[in-house]
Amino acid sequence: MNITNLRQQLAAFNQSQQDTFLQVETLTLIHQRSDFYDRLLLDLWKHFGFDQRNDLTLIAVGGYGRREMFPLSDLDILVLTQSTLDNDTQARFNQFFTLLWDLKLQLGSAIRTLDECVDMGKAEISVATNMLEGRFLVGNSRAFYDLLEHIHQPDFWKTDDFLQAKIAEKKQRYARYHNTSYNLEPDLKHSPGGLRDLHLLMWVMLRHYGIYSLSELFEQQLLFAEEYAELQQAQAVLFKMRFGLHLQLKRYDNRLRFDRQLVLSERLGYLGEGNKPVETMMRDYFQATQSIAQLSYLLLANFEKIVLKKEKRTGEKTPLDRYFYLQDNIISAQKNYRCFNDDPSSILDLFYHLTQYPQAKASVSALRYLRLAIGKLTFSLSELPQARKRFIELFSQPNFVARAIKPMHYFGVLKAYLPQWKNITGLMQFNMLHIYTVDEHTARVMQTLENLLNTNNESYSLCSQLFNNFDDRTIIYLAAMFHDIAKGRGGSHSENGAVEAYQFAKLHHLSEEQAKFIAWLVSEHLTMSMTAQRRDIYAPNVIIEFAKIVGNQTALSALLCLTFADISSTNKTFWNKWKEQLFTQLFYATQSQLQRGKEKPVDYKQLGLSNRNRISEKLSEYYTENQIIQINDFWDNCPLSYFIRHTPEQLEWHIQGYLEAKIPQIFVLVSSDEQQNLTQLFVHCLDMPKLFSTIAQLLSQKKISILEAQILTNNRLVFDSFVIAEYNGQSLSKIRCEQLQQALFKLLTQPQTPFKLIKKSMKFTPFNKKTIITFLENARLDQTEFEFKTLDREGLLAHISEIFNELNLQLLNAKITTIGERVDDFFVVSTQENRALSEEQKQRLKQRLLEEF
Repeated sequence: MNITNLRQQLAAFNQSQQDTFLQVETLTLIHQRSDFYDRLLLDLWKHFGFDQRNDLTLIAVGGYGRREMFPLSDLDILVLTQSTLDNDTQARFNQFFTLLWDLKLQLGSAIRTLDECVDMGKAEISVATNMLEGRFLVGNSRAFYDLLEHIHQPDFWKTDDFLQAKIAEKKQRYARYHNTSYNLEPDLKHSPGGLRDLHLLMWVMLRHYGIYSLSELFEQQLLFAEEYAELQQAQAVLFKMRFGLHLQLKRYDNRLRFDRQLVLSERLGYLGEGNKPVETMMRDYFQATQSIAQLSYLLLANFEKIVLKKEKRTGEKTPLDRYFYLQDNIISAQKNYRCFNDDPSSILDLFYHLTQYPQAKASVSALRYLRLAIGKLTFSLSELPQARKRFIELFSQPNFVARAIKPMHYFGVLKAYLPQWKNITGLMQFNMLHIYTVDEHTARVMQTLENLLNTNNESYSLCSQLFNNFDDRTIIYLAAMFHDIAKGRGGSHSENGAVEAYQFAKLHHLSEEQAKFIAWLVSEHLTMSMTAQRRDIYAPNVIIEFAKIVGNQTALSALLCLTFADISSTNKTFWNKWKEQLFTQLFYATQSQLQRGKEKPVDYKQLGLSNRNRISEKLSEYYTENQIIQINDFWDNCPLSYFIRHTPEQLEWHIQGYLEAKIPQIFVLVSSDEQQNLTQLFVHCLDMPKLFSTIAQLLSQKKISILEAQILTNNRLVFDSFVIAEYNGQSLSKIRCEQLQQALFKLLTQPQTPFKLIKKSMKFTPFNKKTIITFLENARLDQTEFEFKTLDREGLLAHISEIFNELNLQLLNAKITTIGERVDDFFVVSTQENRALSEEQKQRLKQRLLEEF
C-alpha cells in the first residue's frame, strides 16, 4: 500500500472538510471523519493480512468508539486477541501502527487478551470507560460481544462505584480551572461545562442503561423537553468551536487561548468591529458551558436520588413559608414547584431560606424547575416589589454570598433579577490580568469580602479588621456588585456604574446617604489602586489630594476593602506582600492626613527620623556594639525616605546583607517567598551612569521580568528595590536567586562589556492597544513625572532606560507595574542639571518613546 497515496487521500479529505465546514452540520463532519478512519483501518487490516485470522478483533474505543472524531482527535484502537501474539504477528502490528503514525494520525493503540482487558478495566477507570465506548470494526465479532458481556457484568464496575470514581475525576479537573467555566482562556474539552462534562453524563447513562445519546436520554424521560433542547444546542456550539479550532491548529490542543480566539471567531462567521466577534463567540461558549455544567450536575444528582436511592427522606417536614418546607436538610416546594411560575418572587425566597439553614441544600427538583421558570420569564424579577424586598434582605444574612449570591449567579437568577447583570454575563475582559469574565470576577469580589469575616482569614489582616468593624457592610457589598456593571458599553464604566448603583439603591429604598456612598465607591473604585501603584505615595501632595477625594475615615476604610477584594479576585497572583505593604502605607498615610486636616501635610522628614529611631531602639537586643556602629554608618548614608518606604522586615534583611557584605557599600540581596509567589531584589552600591539600564538589561538577559521597582538615591549611593518574576509569573527558585545574585554582584564590581540591546517583539500579540504617555502636572522645578502605558514585551525597561541615557536624563524614581499583558509605569526624571524637563524636552522624550513602542 503506497503511503504517498494514503497521504494524498487524507489531505484531500481534510481539505474537503475545511471547504464545507460552515455549510455542513458539525455532527455530520465528525461522523464523516470517523467513517473515513473506519474505511482506512479496514483497508490496512486487509493489507496486512489480519483479515485471514479469526483470533483477532479491531475495536474503536474512546472518542473514536463513540464516533466523535475532530480533526486532531486521538485515533484510539484496541486489538483484542485470543492469546499472546507470536513474534511475526507482533511485527506486522508494529508496521501497522507505524504506518498510521507516518500518516500523522494521533494513534492510541493497545493489544490485549480478553482477560487482560477485564483485569485492566477493573484496575483503571479510564480503561474501563474507553472499553464501554467500544465499537466493533472488523475481525472476530463474537470476541467483541464477549468483551461487552464481561464489562457489563455487575461486578466489573458497580454503577455507584463508577459514578463516584467519575465524580472524583471531575472534582480534580474542575480544580485545575478554578471551579468555574468563566475562564477567559478555557479548554473546550476539560474546563467546567466543557465536553468532558457531557461525556461524564453519557458514561454514567451508558454504564447503567446501555444508552449513549441525548435523544435516548430524552426518550427514557430522563430529560425535560426544554433540557433536551438546551443540551443539544450547547453540544452543537462546543462541537463547532472545537472542530473549527482543530482546523486552525497543527498540533492537538483544546485551549481557547487569546491568540486563537479572533481567528476562530472569524472562521465561525461572527461579525463586528475590533473584539466584537470574539465577545459574541465567547458569550455563546459561556452560555453553552453553563448549560452543560448545570444540567450534567443536576441530572447526575437526580440519577443518584431516583435510581441509586441515595436520598431517602424520613424526617418530619418543617414548613418554611406557604411554598417551601425543610425535610432532612433538603428544601423542597409544594405542588410540583408551581410557585416559581405563579409567584416568581418565590425564587428569591428559596435562596433566602438557604441562608437561614446553613446545612440545608435545595432539592434537585427545585433547581431543575427553577431553571425552567427562569427560562419563561418575560420581565426582570427586580420589577416585583416583594422580590426587591427579599433581595435586599439577603445582604444582612450570614454567609449570604456563598449561600445565595454565588448559587444565584450560577443558576442564572442574578441575570433574571438584574437587567444590568445580564449585560456582563459571559462578558470577556481582553487582557492577561483578568482570568475570569466580568460577572464571575464580580461574584468573586463579593466572596472575597465575605471571606474577610472569617476569623481564620489571613489574606490581609488590616482589611479583615476594618470590614469586621463596619456597621453597614451592605454598602460595600453592593458597591462590589456594581463596580464593573457598566463594562463593555463604552465610556467610563466607573462613572456609568455609579449612576446605575445609585438608581438601584433608590429603587430598593435605601437612604439617600447610603445611595450616594455606594455610588461614590463605584465611581472611585480604581482611585486607590491607581494612587498606590502609579504615584509616589511618599510625596506629600499625593497624599493630600487622595485625602481630599476620600474625605473621611469611613470612606477610606470602605475603599481599601473594596480595592483589595477587586485586585485579589482578578487572579491568584496579582495580590502579593509587596502590594499589601504599598496599600497599607497609603492607608495609614491618608488616615494620618485626615486626622491632621486635609491641607496640612505630614512632615515626612520627621516621620523618617521617627521610624529610624524606633527601629534603633531594638538593635541592642540582637547586635553587638560594633555591629550597631556599622549599622548606623550604613543608615547615615540612607535618604530618610528609605525608612518610610521599607518594612521593618525588609530593613532587617538589608542590615544582614550589609553586615555580611564582602565589599563595603556594595551588596545584592535576592529572596523568594514561594507561598506568596514573590521574589524581591535589593541592590545597594555606588551610583554610576546607566545603572538602572544595566540592571534592567541583565534581568532581561536572564529571562526575568520586573514587576515593580522603587529607585532611591542620595546622589552618591543607590538603594533600589525590585519585585521580579520568571516570565511565566512564578517566583525564582533558590538556585535562580543565587545565580542572579552572583551575576549582579559581578556586574557591579567588575568592568563589563556593554550589553547589546536586542529589540524583542511584543509578548502578547492578540491585544492591540496604543502606547499612551502622559506628563503629570507638577509644581516642582527639579523633576518631571510621567505615566507610560504600553503592551509588555521582553526587555521593555532596558529599552526605556536606554532612551533616558540617550536623552541625558536622570531617573530619580520609578514605579513599574505589570498588569497582565500591559505595563502601567510611573517615572520621575530630571535633566543632568537637576531640573524639570522643558516642554521641548518632554516632546522629544515622548517622540522617542512612541518611535520605539
